[in-house]
Amino acid sequence: MLDNDVKELRVLANEHQNTVYEMEDKIKHFPEKESRLTTALESLRADREHLRTLPIDEGTKIPVFRITIGETEYTDRKDAAKAFEDTVLAISKADTPVKIGEFQGFPLSVTVHSSAMGGGMSATMNGAYPHTTKLIESFAHNLRRLEGSLYNIDRKIDEVNNNLAKLIVDHTEAQKIVAEPFAQADELATKESRLKSLTEELNQAAIEAKKNASQKEKTCYFERAKLKKEAAKIAKRSSIAKNQKSKSKDNGIC
Repeated sequence: MLDNDVKELRVLANEHQNTVYEMEDKIKHFPEKESRLTTALESLRADREHLRTLPIDEGTKIPVFRITIGETEYTDRKDAAKAFEDTVLAISKADTPVKIGEFQGFPLSVTVHSSAMGGGMSATMNGAYPHTTKLIESFAHNLRRLEGSLYNIDRKIDEVNNNLAKLIVDHTEAQKIVAEPFAQADELATKESRLKSLTEELNQAAIEAKKNASQKEKTCYFERAKLKKEAAKIAKRSSIAKNQKSKSKDNGIC
């Protein structure tokens, strides 16, 4: 029972230590992650300020459509979609962003992904923060995708804010866990000490029992050897007596 208790406590101690290692790793990488999220948040807010300066279409309630492909600015969606498609399909480089123009004042680049990178195409509007979206076969819909990626900036800001808040909470919890010792450390130490003493006592008792068992076995062995020796002497004397009697008969001695 004591041995089982110690084993269970050691498992709990190892789990606690593994958790501490994990928390120490989180603490170690916290400054880098916090800096990255804080920078992303600042960049998104800067891009949002730029979007707020754009004229709003009263019908759609979103910024007035405007895109530049090459050196030409388009405000008509049909013409823009055709120019966008022709330009993208002419790209020959794979896995390399190629700048093709601007969208709402943000530099616009397209990347054609090789099969090794999963294939397909993506477009990125590089403001203070990179806004990326996948492209599909319909370039009329791709224009909507550009708008969706850019105009959902409030949702992106909320996501980064939530991630930053969670990171800070996790960091605080990690510090608490690292600072707290294993709750059952004293119990483990006591039972380990008791188990060690008990094991030594049992081992000593086993040694003594072995010694006693060996002595008895040795006594029995020598007793048997003694009996065998005596039996051999008797057998020898009997054999000599028989030989002598036989010789006497042969010589006619009664």
